[in-house]
Amino acid sequence: MIDDHQFSRLDRFNGLLVRYPRMNEVFKRFDFLRMKARSVRDLTASDKLNVTSLFALPLIAPSGSGKSRIINAYMQKVMNEQHPAGVTPVLVVELSAKLSVKNFYSDVLKAFGDPNFERGTQQHLQARTQSFIRKCGVELLIIDEVHHLISSETNKVSWDVAELFKGILNNKDCCLVLSGIGKASVLFSNNDQLARRCISPAPLDPLDIQNAAEWEMFMGFIGRLDQMMAKQKVTDGPNGLLEGDVPACLYEISGGIIGHVHQLLYHALLCCFVRGGSILDRQDLAKATDTWALPNNISKTNPFKKNK
Repeated sequence: MIDDHQFSRLDRFNGLLVRYPRMNEVFKRFDFLRMKARSVRDLTASDKLNVTSLFALPLIAPSGSGKSRIINAYMQKVMNEQHPAGVTPVLVVELSAKLSVKNFYSDVLKAFGDPNFERGTQQHLQARTQSFIRKCGVELLIIDEVHHLISSETNKVSWDVAELFKGILNNKDCCLVLSGIGKASVLFSNNDQLARRCISPAPLDPLDIQNAAEWEMFMGFIGRLDQMMAKQKVTDGPNGLLEGDVPACLYEISGGIIGHVHQLLYHALLCCFVRGGSILDRQDLAKATDTWALPNNISKTNPFKKNK
């Protein structure tokens, strides 16, 4: 299909990171939560009594909004920091489907690399989780896929698991990021006590073409991505992503969701390499729309065909 050289180009594209304004806003909130956790950890036992709880950040947005890319980029930043041996200041936990309280603790222990993450009673797993968090100096626990707390069949919420989040904050062990798709917003709208422990979320909704600042952000993202593709030799030169109606077409297909733009361009690159090209052409964008965006209900139209 494609050769090793072309495959390495695709890999380089996947590794490109555009630090757009919304990502920077999320990073600032992550940094704030870590500072808060450190400041409370350094308090005396007496002074800690004056702190009701630590904070959580809701990171709730549609699939494709860039949550995972933002989290992965932040983890790269953390890995480049200097930490004492054995210290894990930020830990990402991916929640299992059909979650129970015991499974939650198992998921956290698995993220720590505990080979016995499923062994023991719920109480044993809880104690080991708290021990790991304190021993490893965790400042921020990023809990991904929190929508798994809502049953896809019945929409019933596992409130017993959601209560664990409040417990972690009340124990002042670490701060939390609660990341998931839109339906997870019920965890905050129907739980006043958890909502009161949250800081204001960074906006991750689809960018609005009618909002001048957000349209500028969209243009800035695709323009910077095009520059990086040429600089990192993903393509042999610029791809004209800011020319003519291309930005409007990309917006129409993606609905202003940054992650969908990135995925469409990945599939367009694949189409480009299969035909033997080295720079994106309109036909590659049109074919990627036909073969990826339309079948996956990302878009209902192919503007690259109807707009010339």
